[in-house]
Amino acid sequence: MSDSEIVFLGTGTSEGVPRVSCLTRQPVTCRVCPDAIQPGSPNRRRNTSLLIRYRSPEGDLKNVAIDVGKFFYHSAIEWFPKVGVTTLDGVILTHQHADAVGGLDDLRDWTNNVQKAIPLYLRQSEMDHVGKAFYWLVDTSLASPGGVSKLDFQIIDEKPFDVFGLTITPLPVDHGPRTMAFGYRFGDVVYVSDASGIPDATAELMNDAELMVMDALRPAHPHGSHFILEEALEQLRRFTPKRALLVDMTHDFDHVSTNVELAKLKESEGLDVQLAYDGQRIPVEL
Repeated sequence: MSDSEIVFLGTGTSEGVPRVSCLTRQPVTCRVCPDAIQPGSPNRRRNTSLLIRYRSPEGDLKNVAIDVGKFFYHSAIEWFPKVGVTTLDGVILTHQHADAVGGLDDLRDWTNNVQKAIPLYLRQSEMDHVGKAFYWLVDTSLASPGGVSKLDFQIIDEKPFDVFGLTITPLPVDHGPRTMAFGYRFGDVVYVSDASGIPDATAELMNDAELMVMDALRPAHPHGSHFILEEALEQLRRFTPKRALLVDMTHDFDHVSTNVELAKLKESEGLDVQLAYDGQRIPVEL
């Protein structure tokens, strides 16, 4: 549909940007974090999260989030009123780390005040984790009075699944040596927010993307669970999407100066890639 779009609710790593330690250190040595607290700064990065907005076959506008991390409440406060989001029609998880699931308890605002329940799409391994870390959301008889998030748990695997008429294709990726995360493809959008490797079987599902969103933790110094910038760029060269945006970034990236450098890749090798930013809205065809 022509009015479909994605909205970046967050583009930062688990600890977010700014770091408190950078703001309190004397003398101040970080250039990015002091800028990140300024109103409207693109260096302000909450936990990486995406909102998909599209029309169902019945014509209803649906709002589906990928991941609700520790900063989800703050992302929703800032962006939902500006975008016009009143309901949250589904949540899809990429993995079980805190920057993906830490905001599950905050979903009670919607299910207490707006709607009866929220479908939550997750693998059995994530369901097992939620049952331990958020036991009161799974067994509501253990919750204290006052209401909890009412979640309709939908167990998924590697097969494509339907969310109100939108086909979502899981993209299993390595997220460190012991964790498998899911990226997702919907339409011609490929979203891989947490990855250190992409298996060949998954790569076959990622070709011919109009837009590819890729994990890029920091400019240098390899990390065990995430791509760094050059590794992310190598993946983009592998798949040659028409456009690419980077997410899950630390304070080591300054938004403006990094994007100036990245823009040179479009001229030199035809690679259209930039850092995404919180609140960025991209029209898509779904």
